[in-house]
Amino acid sequence: MNQKVALVIGASSESVFAINEAKKAGLKVVAFDGNKDAIGLRLADVSYVVDIRDPKNIIEKLTGGGYEPITILPVPIGRYLITTGSINDYYKLGGVSYKAADLCTDKLLFHKKLRNLTNETMGGGIPSK
Repeated sequence: MNQKVALVIGASSESVFAINEAKKAGLKVVAFDGNKDAIGLRLADVSYVVDIRDPKNIIEKLTGGGYEPITILPVPIGRYLITTGSINDYYKLGGVSYKAADLCTDKLLFHKKLRNLTNETMGGGIPSK
C-alpha cells in the first residue's frame, strides 16, 4: 500500500509556510523543484530535484517511491500550475484540472476562449470601439 503524502510542486521560499503547516498537521511532505538549493526541499520529508514542468516525471518519482498524494499544497508557481492540474487529474484529486489550469495560465488561450464565449452568447462578436 502506498504512503499517503502532501505534495509541494515548486519548493521556493514561498512554500515554507505550507510545508510547515502540513507537517504540523501530521502530513508527510514530498517536495519537487528544479533548483537543488530550494529551501522547501530541505524542509520537506522527501525531496526530488526535477523539472516541475514535467508531470510524468513527478508521477514516476511518486510511484517509484511508493507515495500517493492526498493533496497538493498551494504554492504560487505560475504557468507550472498545469503540472498541478495534471497530477490532480492522474490521482483523481480535487482541485484544478489540467484543462482549467492551462486555460488560466495561457493568456492567448484564455483570450481565444473569452472571444468564443462572447461570440456564442452575444450572437456575433465583440464590438470594436
